[in-house]
Amino acid sequence: MTDWFVVDFTLEELKLLGVNQRFSFRDQQYNGKFPIITFEEYISIALDAKRVVGIYPEIKNPVFINQRVKWSDGKKFEDKFVETLKKYGYKGSYGSKEWLKQPAFIQSFAPSSLTYVANLTDLPKVFLIDDVTIRTEDTNQTYYELTSDSYLDFIKNYVIGIGPWKDTVVTTKNNYLDEVTDLVAKAHARGLQVHPYTFRNENSFLHFDFHQDPYVEYDYWINKIGVDGLFTDFTGSLHNFQEKTSPLS
Repeated sequence: MTDWFVVDFTLEELKLLGVNQRFSFRDQQYNGKFPIITFEEYISIALDAKRVVGIYPEIKNPVFINQRVKWSDGKKFEDKFVETLKKYGYKGSYGSKEWLKQPAFIQSFAPSSLTYVANLTDLPKVFLIDDVTIRTEDTNQTYYELTSDSYLDFIKNYVIGIGPWKDTVVTTKNNYLDEVTDLVAKAHARGLQVHPYTFRNENSFLHFDFHQDPYVEYDYWINKIGVDGLFTDFTGSLHNFQEKTSPLS
C-alpha cells in the first residue's frame, strides 16, 4: 500500500491532526476537537484517576515499525515500549502487590514481540489471535497453527493468556452463533486466561441470538463460554451488567 503512515511524521506534525470517530453511526460531535494522544498521555489518564485504573496497551505492528523507525541507541520498538512502562512504575507479575497498585497487561498479535519483552519485564502478556486463516506479521504463520496444542504449550511460557477474535471461539453462520470451538478449553487446560474481542452494543455487531441485547451477550460469554476477561467499546455497559449480576455482598 502506498500512502502516508504515522512513521512518516514527527510528533509535532501528528499533533496537528484532529481525531475522528471512525464509525459513522456513533457520536460525531467531537470530531477534530482533540489531537492524537501519546503513550505517555494515555498512561497519565490512568495514573491521574482517583482510583486504581489498569491499562492494556498493545505492541501494534512491531515489524512495520522496526523496519521504518531506527532509534539512535540501536534499540527496538519493543524496548522503547517497555522502557516507557517502567518509567511510570509499571512492574510486577500478574496479581502481585506491585501489579495490583498499577495493573497492566501487554497485548500483541506478534508472538515474537511477546517472547522478546518477556525478557524485559514480568508484566503479564496476552497473545492476540485473529481469524485463523490470517498470517502473523512476524512469523508468517497462520493463527490456526498458533492455536494448536503444541504452540499453546510453547507460548504459555511467555504469556498469561490469549485474546482471540470472538469468531475463533464460537464460529458464526448467517449472523447466528454456530459451533463452539475447543480454544477456551485448550487455553484453560494450560492455565491461560481468555480475553476475547471486541464487544460492542450496536445491533450491527450483535449476533441474532442475543436479540439486540448486549447484556445477553455478556451473560453468554462470561457464564456459558467461561471467558476470564474481555475487550469492549462500552465499559459502562459491562460495568452495569456486573453490578446487576453480582451477589449483594
